[in-house]
Amino acid sequence: MRGPAGRIAEIAVVAAAYAALTIYLAPASYGPVQFRFAEILKPLVIWEPQLIPAFVLGNFLGNLLSPFAGPWELGWMPFANLVGAWACWRLGQINAYLGAVVYALITAAAVSTMLKVLLAAPFRTLFLPILASEVVLLVVGVPVMRPVHLALRRAFGNGVNGRVGA
Repeated sequence: MRGPAGRIAEIAVVAAAYAALTIYLAPASYGPVQFRFAEILKPLVIWEPQLIPAFVLGNFLGNLLSPFAGPWELGWMPFANLVGAWACWRLGQINAYLGAVVYALITAAAVSTMLKVLLAAPFRTLFLPILASEVVLLVVGVPVMRPVHLALRRAFGNGVNGRVGA
């Protein structure tokens, strides 16, 4: 079984991976037309709900270098990731792809709302392209992250539910 130190290390590694991918792949990670490749990691919360804070923290750290850094990027978007990750985990228990799509919807709505306020751009114009990129990345993330989840189980022990490969 993994203890508190193992959980913290796991959260730190995933948060760092999310932030590093976001920053390294800028400017595609930021702006009205974005393709944030780090989003592919998010379906991990379906099997690893203890990683929900990793995406809150990773988003915060990745957004520090955003051209829009401020209260929206550093407060609103981490909060949206908290809500999205929790919904993904809960709905992912029913169907992994459903959880991923709901996370994509929540993220796209949050980003579109933020950019509507910051850029005075129409929500509808922003929402569909952001939603498309989010859905692609999170849905592709389901089969890509399943083996990562299994590798985490091998490295850190059984999951929250005590099931390996759950």
